[in-house]
Amino acid sequence: MPENIVLVGLPGSGKTRVGRTLAEATGLDFLDLDHEFHAIHGMSPADYIVRYGEGAFREREATIAQTPRHASVIATGGGAVIDPISRWHLWHSGLVVWLDGDDELLAERLAKGAHRPLSTDIESLRARRAERTPFYAAADLRLDAALPSEEKVRLILDAAQQQLPRARTLYRSEVRRDHPMGPRTARIEMGHRLDAASLADLVRRNSTGEPVVVADRNVAAAQPHVIDAFETSRRLLIDAGESNKRLAAADAMLEFAAEHRAERGDAWVAIGGGTTGDLVGCAAALYVRGAPLIQVPTTLLAMSDSAIGGKVGVDLAAAKNAAGAFWPPVAVVSDIATISSLSRHQKLDGLAECIKSAIIGDPWLWDVIVTRGPDAIDCRDDAALYAIAERSASLKLGVVDRDPFELGERKNLNLGHTIGHALEIESGYHLTHGQAVMFGLRAVAHIAVGRGILAPEIATQIDDLLVRLGYETHRAFDAQIVTAALSRDKKVAAGTITWILPTAIGTVEQARDVSPDEVAAALTHIQENA
Repeated sequence: MPENIVLVGLPGSGKTRVGRTLAEATGLDFLDLDHEFHAIHGMSPADYIVRYGEGAFREREATIAQTPRHASVIATGGGAVIDPISRWHLWHSGLVVWLDGDDELLAERLAKGAHRPLSTDIESLRARRAERTPFYAAADLRLDAALPSEEKVRLILDAAQQQLPRARTLYRSEVRRDHPMGPRTARIEMGHRLDAASLADLVRRNSTGEPVVVADRNVAAAQPHVIDAFETSRRLLIDAGESNKRLAAADAMLEFAAEHRAERGDAWVAIGGGTTGDLVGCAAALYVRGAPLIQVPTTLLAMSDSAIGGKVGVDLAAAKNAAGAFWPPVAVVSDIATISSLSRHQKLDGLAECIKSAIIGDPWLWDVIVTRGPDAIDCRDDAALYAIAERSASLKLGVVDRDPFELGERKNLNLGHTIGHALEIESGYHLTHGQAVMFGLRAVAHIAVGRGILAPEIATQIDDLLVRLGYETHRAFDAQIVTAALSRDKKVAAGTITWILPTAIGTVEQARDVSPDEVAAALTHIQENA
């Protein structure tokens, strides 16, 4: 019997009724998080939301959901799973059961019960389902809410007799895959200590034959179980890093696949960080005009950003990512445990992309990085580290879904990257990508402050956070080389760059009228001994 049994699902799915019956059958304590909220705050969740708003309610609900429980049947509020830190604690506490039912059934039940301000009709229920399904779908067991209570209890008890897997899947989603070739959807999974069975299942569903597995040799040494999860004779270890992300390296992969007689339906599996995913993805896009790509990111940078969205490519001498394609993966599976083997410097490199995501559109993520970021990257707060990766990935998934080919909103994801890429080129790629992006972020924040669209105190908050986390804020570089690299940026259109400028924590705007003088002043702002 697991320590706890956690019931999740939309309002009206019967979590309280099943929970009480289950507690009686097992002798475990019964805890309804909505009832506990009422006891603590003196009003129901519905009344609290009406009076103070959903945001305030979610903050207080998270405190309750994250409180350790022992030997309990826990009925959660329908939205308790939204907070990834709450979900981390609930999922790691025991067996998680998703009670699911047709929207019509749930709406009918709600019409007869207590008022739910967030689920007033079937349309609002459907909206909540779309928002929460990636979280519910990560449960250990899914049951039809229309089943009789005694049948649901019996099935839960049967599941409780089985040993829970050490691996915990925390996010599972089917997203639109925008490409005329291949499947219309892709699977996105995130979790902790994902096992060989879950990884191998992705291959079985997406590869007609043996996969071509290409892995960073450093990952193979530090995380051999990840490589070993994929049974294949087509295994190639490569040297990762920006210096190897060139067409010659992609050519070697293509020859390897051809020598091993890989066919068009045989998936390519990219295991490693951002440069590995870009390089392998580019080769997969070229091989027989497009082989299925499975991304298995093992760095925070790749999990939170680069493995998502389908942009793959290699560098040219004068421009980063200047040769490549849009080739969306058929699956992305991220195991937060693989980050533990990275150095603090490498984790900071990935956290930079998460900071970027927060400033673009997620104040909640910003607050978590500010309050728990240092402990997260030092592996003292795994729940926060997971939450940071998931929220950053979720932001990018949403942007890519709305603008798959970077015609509008997706350009916002370039925040800090334009100058950042130029600095990488100037350094001969000795400057890490994340640190370069943070320099670029400081530079565009300086432009935004000068234009009066960003409050100076927000720029100061950004600087303070970067210093506290351990990023450099100034660097010596040749401004002429950086300026020349800017002119060759792959995003230049009609001789003009679309700049992404922060306007607050959570909002940015695009500008095509940034002057050379503004750019020069921004470079001076980040230049050491300028």
